[in-house]
Amino acid sequence: MSDIHVFIISWRGQHDRAAHIAQCLSNRLNKISIVYSGPDSGAFDGLDCQRIYRDDRLFWSDKFRACLDHCAPQEIMLVIHADCACEDWGDLLRKCRNAHASLDNMAIWSPKMRGTPWRLEKTRMERINNSDWSIVAQTDGIVFSMIPAIAQRMREADYSLNFYGLGIDWLFICAAYARNKIAVLDESVLVHHQLSRGYSSREARAQKQVFLSTQLLQEEHAAYVSLRRHMQRRKHYSKMLYWLEYVSDCLKKAKFKVLNFIK
Repeated sequence: MSDIHVFIISWRGQHDRAAHIAQCLSNRLNKISIVYSGPDSGAFDGLDCQRIYRDDRLFWSDKFRACLDHCAPQEIMLVIHADCACEDWGDLLRKCRNAHASLDNMAIWSPKMRGTPWRLEKTRMERINNSDWSIVAQTDGIVFSMIPAIAQRMREADYSLNFYGLGIDWLFICAAYARNKIAVLDESVLVHHQLSRGYSSREARAQKQVFLSTQLLQEEHAAYVSLRRHMQRRKHYSKMLYWLEYVSDCLKKAKFKVLNFIK
């Protein structure tokens, strides 16, 4: 199996979280890189990792391209956004490595996520017998890994009109299925993602549509149509769960602020 190269994505206000993830993963793999923007990078001092600085005015698309540029052709690329929490990052890495070693036809791997509209209730296509793995139609580009062949396909794409990076997950998912590979979600490891976005969703979605309409190859577009059709019948149920989670998260934050104010 190929070596795993972990890329931790960090930005203004997230460097302490990124450093924590890097510390949890130290001595567990061959290489860790932190792709970051913004000031106060002193949080990374003393870490045994590569630092890759990006312009603070740029977003996910630019950081993803940096990951591709610094990932060797033979490496599996594992991406972790710093605004995520996991009880055991080392266990997540171990399970990612195990899935890649065990499933020859797997191209994309992801843990089970909270804080994303791509919930398992919407994306699952099939369970893999006697395992914690499910074959899914989407994973989201928050915590995921991809095999070298898919990373190479992603290097061929043009990201110049997709400033924010929405749709990158669709491209690598469709690239996998167009090549008769699968995307797998591991239900035994849970990651919580903060429900927030630091840019205009409307503008980002418009860029996503242009990106997918120009970058999907014919076979990939066919996969895109099929995968979206599969999830369509569960759309409203999944959206309801997502918004319930969002409201719950907002209430927890409000309670935390009130308690801090009282103190």
